[in-house]
Amino acid sequence: MGWKVANEKSATCGKIVALLGAPNVGKTTLFNVLTGSTELVANWPGATVSVRYVKRRFDGIEACIVDLPGTYSIHGTGPEERVTREFIISNRVDLLLVLVDSTNIERGLFLALDALELTPRVAIVLTKIDDAMSRGINIDVDKLASELGVPVVAVSAVKNIGIDKLIGLVKEALEGSKKWDPRVGVIVPKEIRDLHSRLASELEHAGLEKRLAEWLAARLLEGAGWAEELLRKLLPQHAERILRLVTELRAEAERRGVDLATAFVAAKYELASRLRLEVVQETQPASPGLSRIDAIFLHPLLGPLAGFAMMFLVFFITYAVTTGSPIDMILDWLGFHRAAELVAEYSLMNLVAAAMDRIAETVMSIIPHPVIAKMIGEGVLSSSYGLGLVMSFMPLVAVLMFLIGVLEDSGLVPRIAAGVDKLFRRFGVSGKAVFPAMLSLGCNVPGVLAARVMDSEVERRAVVFAVPLIPCMARFTVLLAFAHVFFPGSLSSSVVVFTVYVIAVTLFLLTLKLARRLMGGEEEEEFVLELPPLKKPSLRVVWWLTWDKLKHFLIRAGTVIVTFSIILWLLANYGPEGYLGGTSPEKSYAAMLGKAMEPYISAVFGVTKDIAWRLGFGFISGFVAKEVFLDALAAVAPGGGGLEAYPLTPAQALAVMVAATLYIPCVATLSAMYSETRSGKLVVAAFIYDMALASVAALAVRLAASLPW
Repeated sequence: MGWKVANEKSATCGKIVALLGAPNVGKTTLFNVLTGSTELVANWPGATVSVRYVKRRFDGIEACIVDLPGTYSIHGTGPEERVTREFIISNRVDLLLVLVDSTNIERGLFLALDALELTPRVAIVLTKIDDAMSRGINIDVDKLASELGVPVVAVSAVKNIGIDKLIGLVKEALEGSKKWDPRVGVIVPKEIRDLHSRLASELEHAGLEKRLAEWLAARLLEGAGWAEELLRKLLPQHAERILRLVTELRAEAERRGVDLATAFVAAKYELASRLRLEVVQETQPASPGLSRIDAIFLHPLLGPLAGFAMMFLVFFITYAVTTGSPIDMILDWLGFHRAAELVAEYSLMNLVAAAMDRIAETVMSIIPHPVIAKMIGEGVLSSSYGLGLVMSFMPLVAVLMFLIGVLEDSGLVPRIAAGVDKLFRRFGVSGKAVFPAMLSLGCNVPGVLAARVMDSEVERRAVVFAVPLIPCMARFTVLLAFAHVFFPGSLSSSVVVFTVYVIAVTLFLLTLKLARRLMGGEEEEEFVLELPPLKKPSLRVVWWLTWDKLKHFLIRAGTVIVTFSIILWLLANYGPEGYLGGTSPEKSYAAMLGKAMEPYISAVFGVTKDIAWRLGFGFISGFVAKEVFLDALAAVAPGGGGLEAYPLTPAQALAVMVAATLYIPCVATLSAMYSETRSGKLVVAAFIYDMALASVAALAVRLAASLPW
């Protein structure tokens, strides 16, 4: 989103009410309460960082409720701060609701003072007021409103406290009946007020309105690089002259012994601290020290173990509930073979898949045209393709996101991240990357969605880019099948599969580091991770978090999956001779594509042309879903046999396993990557990178495995 300081509003919104707050302040919960759970949520056009909005009417006045990125400041250089700052100025927000955590009011007031410097149309929303009261924290709301000169409302979105009053305030603001007279403007250290006044006057004389001139003057004196960029955009004809004046004033401040950047921040913190002392009374002193849970998760040795154990538990519960695995394997090992079969047969994912197959059969029997019937039945509704494939993912995504929501709302997410942070910090991201990495072992789609837990947009994109390299359960199935056929024996099969996993995870970490460096440089070695209070998760909040991700998956990823599935079905069932009726797949357009890949397949895997086109067909089919890779190979197997009919050496088979694990993500993952980043360039780059990486890795593995060890 570029700078647009003109008065026009976005074409999609008449009025704009924006929510601004730090992470863990309860912004998402309040956003859902204000907008309603059935409203359409969209990303703001042009925003590079997620800026969600919902249209709503307030007594006849249509407004957009906007959820700005979580941030602790709007004056920094991070992507969240930049997008928030640009959004407020570009769209001339009618009402900016600044959320302040009632249990930690001083830190939240710093952000509120930041906002008041930029715009007078601010109202303070004290969130989690029920938690504050339970801890003996009493806040004089009226006194705080009087000191700041703007409305202040105390709410609890979970318990519906103060929501009606807040909605009334929003209506008054949109109607224009509520007048603002903030007593706090730009906060300037007293020792350089004369310098600030001189610069602000110069900016105002050059054409800026008074408040914007005062705000920009403070940021220029602080030395913010983005402020100089903004100046050149706002006042291109006067920029160089004003920047020379800025240099002179900064030099004068140095002669006075004033560190400008520190002085501005200190002045703001001083005011926030004074306000807290005046309006907050605590009848119960806070408990000193860390809780037992904190002591475990923050321990240098126990922390990583506890973090991985928690994620393993989430992983285990998710797949135990949705697929029956590994419960069925455990039962089978204990000798309860029939019970193991029942658990696997009646798992949630199998039940949904069976239901979609039954629907597909019914629809096919109703539609009179046989080709259209098969296209809709097999290409759209079948559990192997299209909508059926999307629906079969639903239990997995739902349970996974529900459990992640429980961890998020309970306050465990940052504690788990802290435990494994040092490991992931070596590869350029924070410990929160453990969530998408672990979840991707089951399915890359929720792994991509889980990248939302990352604190910065750069880290989130790096994780989204790298996480498809983690082997999912579908690829695990492919690995098991190849290991069983080409590496018989439990020990050799286990070693081979484990080796492929080690290769994939190692390349994931290296790719993560590479992507992080290319997208924004290295992270600092030390960082601050907020630990919110531990609490019992609210089912209402967890449901909101889960449903939001499910809608995201269904509406966006689902439409892309259905489209590509139909295309691939047509390619596999039509050829130059017309409709093939499910026979002679070697004459299909998909097989022609496979044959076009013969030189590449032969060079990488060292196989004959006859085997190369069949593998090419399998790799193309695996683009829909990795499980289809095995089906495609079986469909065109030499002599009508199965996987065992392929004359592959152990080195060639291992190379195919590595390539099948690393090559281009499936349609569902690619569509999820695009829906999460809205960046076609990133998706194309991941497509090309993963293909190239798979080719190099497979070739290297084949050559290494062929050596006479």
